[in-house]
Amino acid sequence: MNEFIELRKSFCEENNPYVFLQLFFDKYIENNKNIKIEQENIIEKLQKLKDWGFKKILKAEDICEMLSALGDNDYLDRYISDIIINFFKNSEKTILENFIHIIINDRKYSDTEFYYLLDICIECNIKILDEDELLFILDKYKMEYDILSILIEYISIFKIDNFKNNIYNMLEYESPDNIKIQLLDLLSELYSVRELKEYLENPKIKLGLDKKLYMDYIEFFDRGFVTKEKGLIVMQSMFYGDFEDSGKGDNGGLAVFLKSLGNEMSKDKDIASIITITINQALDKPFMMYYTNKHLFIRLPIYIDMSKRDPFIKRELFIKRYIYRFLKRSNIKPDIFHIRYLDNASKAISILRKELGKKLVFTLTPDPHRNMFDRDGMLINFNFNEFMEKLNKIKIGDELLCDNEGIIGIGNIKVKNELDLYFPQLENSNITKKMKMIAEGIESDLFLDSKIEEEIMECIIDLTGIDKDFFTKPIILNVGRLNALKGQDNLLKAWGNSKLCNTHNLLIIGGDLENPNREEKFMMAYFKEYIDSNPHLNKSFFHIGAISNENITIIEKSIMKNHLNFPNIYICSSKKEEFGIAILEAMLKKFLIIAPINGGVKSYIKNGVNGFLIDTSSWESIAKETEKIIYDLKINKEEFEEIQMDGHKTVDELYSVEKIAKDFLSFYLSV
Repeated sequence: MNEFIELRKSFCEENNPYVFLQLFFDKYIENNKNIKIEQENIIEKLQKLKDWGFKKILKAEDICEMLSALGDNDYLDRYISDIIINFFKNSEKTILENFIHIIINDRKYSDTEFYYLLDICIECNIKILDEDELLFILDKYKMEYDILSILIEYISIFKIDNFKNNIYNMLEYESPDNIKIQLLDLLSELYSVRELKEYLENPKIKLGLDKKLYMDYIEFFDRGFVTKEKGLIVMQSMFYGDFEDSGKGDNGGLAVFLKSLGNEMSKDKDIASIITITINQALDKPFMMYYTNKHLFIRLPIYIDMSKRDPFIKRELFIKRYIYRFLKRSNIKPDIFHIRYLDNASKAISILRKELGKKLVFTLTPDPHRNMFDRDGMLINFNFNEFMEKLNKIKIGDELLCDNEGIIGIGNIKVKNELDLYFPQLENSNITKKMKMIAEGIESDLFLDSKIEEEIMECIIDLTGIDKDFFTKPIILNVGRLNALKGQDNLLKAWGNSKLCNTHNLLIIGGDLENPNREEKFMMAYFKEYIDSNPHLNKSFFHIGAISNENITIIEKSIMKNHLNFPNIYICSSKKEEFGIAILEAMLKKFLIIAPINGGVKSYIKNGVNGFLIDTSSWESIAKETEKIIYDLKINKEEFEEIQMDGHKTVDELYSVEKIAKDFLSFYLSV
């Protein structure tokens, strides 16, 4: 029996997004006898959500109890504020307003509690702060950027225009650039753009941000978005990463895919425009870029504290309101919004599209569902905060399944069968009739003059410092962001502790060398420590930071020019991989593919036919199973080449972005 899947089946009996939370925590309490008191209190309140969320009347004691619970837990805060907002948005608000007045006048609220009170007030159109209180709060929270950000929004929404000098003064504080852009936005909305431009030209002003970037941003609103084409306007969100930073931070293969998909779909006459949006924290790139004349990439300068484990949970409704104002000011009118993550930023888009009366398509993946249990089907005992993060994603997935116009699953019938296990709602024909399985894809091979490719490869070697002799042995290659889930540390250890290091050199590409995040620092420190402890491997291993997709293609083609006794191998060491754009790209170059058996890769790799599927849960399993494939199965060079050629054919025939784009466009048109 699988505990998690059984809980999912039970949940489907009631149409209430909080039912699964209640079922799960009943099981959690049963399995954990030493729960901390503060966790017990949070669980008790979480279990009340089911009743609060479906009451037709919220009594005074209900509201008081909910408001008093704010500030205890990020997820509980989000759920309570959602229940209050959904109830009072179009109802009589007097009782709610009175309670919030009492809390604010007492000034005994926590920072988090105050944030959510403002969130509720903005959503319910309750102007709660008088000017003296607002002045006090602006000064108190001038360095608490989540609260400062929502205070700036509050001033903008309620058109409070008596703080002009205060706002100008705040521009001189040491604060993130995105906060300063929000302040400049406020000044342009309440006063005049002309005056603001004159202010920015003052040489005494040192804002710390790129003034040209801001002027491009504000001028985009002045002229508005214009498309002369007839057809669909599709907005696809990509809240993690950037088209130009693939392989850095949290920026993985999705950026590569959405860039090529948007470019390809924009060629079609039925498309007026494809607009891809992301959230930009480091304002060192242009605000917007056209990749084709109908594919626009926009970096929204929304302040988010990305140091937090789950950065979007608190800022969900702020993101929704920001994008709403952005669309309104720029005159962008999407017909379809497409979201691809089970997170609060995607949920923000879902709420926005409903308010705008537009269509929603979302990509459904069984993440984190497939990682909630062990090999015996028993619930994994994560710590409480990890549980809450994962349960929040599961809850969002359940909500989105019931509230969309189109669902896309990544892959084929094998992946669909897996989705059915984790989403018993898919037994409902009203849901399944809106669903289609579509793979992801990659651009056709990059064709350059061989002499140009050689020159670029020489430049890459010079820039990275890699030894030319490194490529005289067969290569094991791994490409992608550096992250514990991607398992590059396990790959290095599997290679270094096995026969593989005798026959193959190991090349890992990925990570931000200049501004690494916590995961990247850990992984790079591990690489150094391991090689320092095994100096005999020093010349056989090399790590290159993230580089452009075009340069990765040239490296892969250069590697594959060498015909040696053993095949060049691409090993995806991820503990699970939803689809694997980097795998497809290596398959197209005819690498021998070894990839995780867990995840969506099994939808296109047939074990022993066009690649191999292995257990990637530990370094031991990677080493053991890869050694077996390369040395013990007695596969000769010609047989390996046949498997590699079949891999190439699979991608060439089924996973070109040209074909995939037609599938997406057909689905959008049907929606």
